[in-house]
Amino acid sequence: MKKRFCVFFILLLCTILFSAQLRIFTEISGKSQYYDEQHHLTGSTVELVREIQKRIGDTTEIEVVPWARGYCELKRGPSVLLFSTTLTEERKPLFKWVGPVLRLDWAFFVKKDSGITITSLEEAKQLTRIGSIHDDAREQFLKGEGFFNFESVRESSLNVRKLLAERVDAIISSDAGLYASMENIGVPKDAIVEAFSIRTYELFLAFSADTPDDTVFEWHEALSGMYEDGTFETIYRRFYPDRKLPVFKSLK
Repeated sequence: MKKRFCVFFILLLCTILFSAQLRIFTEISGKSQYYDEQHHLTGSTVELVREIQKRIGDTTEIEVVPWARGYCELKRGPSVLLFSTTLTEERKPLFKWVGPVLRLDWAFFVKKDSGITITSLEEAKQLTRIGSIHDDAREQFLKGEGFFNFESVRESSLNVRKLLAERVDAIISSDAGLYASMENIGVPKDAIVEAFSIRTYELFLAFSADTPDDTVFEWHEALSGMYEDGTFETIYRRFYPDRKLPVFKSLK
């Protein structure tokens, strides 16, 4: 009986320790998260996360996965951090948030000289096909607005290629993410133009709902300190010299 209890206790302790170990996921996206010429993971948010880790003594490896996989892990847990994650009203109660770490402008983009104009969301619904990223915030936005004319892909560069090949009429994207994808595959910046601006969103570090509050608070305080001592701006400006800085928020 005593032996059984010891085995049970050890298993329980291992379960607690495993569940408390934070797992960190991200995707490749624009200048926020990308591989440099030496195939080292870098980007504005990657460097911000690594600075936070340095300050709190966290050595967890960042895992690069497709967005849909990372979002699935975030919803499922246990103790998952996914970045950079757009904060929407629908997502807000589902996770715990630290940030923001980035501001992005959402828009519909079309191929230059395509003759396609978009002046409203209702006009966009009349297009034959809109390129989107599977299960990301912009695709969720389209679903919430009653769009049925979107086609999902796994990464932004595929949407760029489809748009230039006229396999979709428009794509929904952030400006920064789109231009970074175009640059990565050698497409001139003026080959695609903005057709309709949707809105500005902020991206955060999102923690699964079961992540201990103490862990989230530790990350929150570290990022807050980086805003206050200028480290955030220094890192941000290396990647976005002209983009407006986010403003730190305290979210319950």
